[in-house]
Amino acid sequence: MSLVKIAAGATVFLASAVFFGLLALNLIIKQGEKVVVPNVVNKNLVEALDLLSQRGLELKKSGARNSSLIPENYVVSQDPLPGSVVKEGAPVGVVISLGSKISLVPEMTGGSFREARVELTGAGLKVGRLSRIHNAKAEGVVLAQWPAAKQQVVRDTSVDLLLSLGPASAKYRMPDFAGYSLEQVSRMLGVMGMHVGDIVTKIDLSRQQETVLDQAPRPGSLVHQGDSLTLVVSSLRGEGSSLEHEHAVFIYQVPYGFWSRLVRIEVSDPEGTRVVHNEIDEPGAGIRIAFGYSGQCTVKVYLDDVLETERTMR
Repeated sequence: MSLVKIAAGATVFLASAVFFGLLALNLIIKQGEKVVVPNVVNKNLVEALDLLSQRGLELKKSGARNSSLIPENYVVSQDPLPGSVVKEGAPVGVVISLGSKISLVPEMTGGSFREARVELTGAGLKVGRLSRIHNAKAEGVVLAQWPAAKQQVVRDTSVDLLLSLGPASAKYRMPDFAGYSLEQVSRMLGVMGMHVGDIVTKIDLSRQQETVLDQAPRPGSLVHQGDSLTLVVSSLRGEGSSLEHEHAVFIYQVPYGFWSRLVRIEVSDPEGTRVVHNEIDEPGAGIRIAFGYSGQCTVKVYLDDVLETERTMR
């Protein structure tokens, strides 16, 4: 009997030891390693994440607010506070600064429109209304701005800009080219800084081949350098090498977006390449161009001097 009692007692003792050992191990595991929370206030997000990772802690964004003292994307406050003792792996909530509600308007006059956009974005401001006038400054240079430079405004305020269209082109009263040859008119237009645009042929047996019969703009009209002239020229049935002209209407819509775009439309056919549209257009603006062409014709559209699309007509 005593051996049986001894064996039973040993069994109870071993079972108790195993039970209390497992219980103690579980408590140790649950407790985990304790660490001290570092101070991440006034640190940027990268620095804060690095400091917390070194202690085995997790960064958790708990909010964001404006601050006139702490820069954007820096930590404004944290929870738990610095010096607190927490379990390894615990999250530390941080509130991130959105920067000041107030922005300082940058100085943009004298610079390009592209530079102005970058300056405004960096200051947390937006491009407002754009106005344009001819000026001795190069095209696209900022002549004036409102609000003025160095004024304090609320973030996201729109800043209106006055841009230069470049020097005004010379103006002419359109001469009467009727009776001149196409070659003579081309030379005279070149001297005026203009060029021949659409050419329409009309059978006229009383005139030499390619004699100008009519024109648009009409004689006496006010025109500018860079303008084009549409001509009606004579053609002899069965003679000459003039190509038969077709008429077309090209419709294009400027892509939607935030900025105005420089739109240039070129028409190319066997008679050469000519620009039929070269303007700064607002986003979403519809452009409708009527032109004449001969043979196979290609229409190319450039946005800010970059080819955007092309279309072939036969």
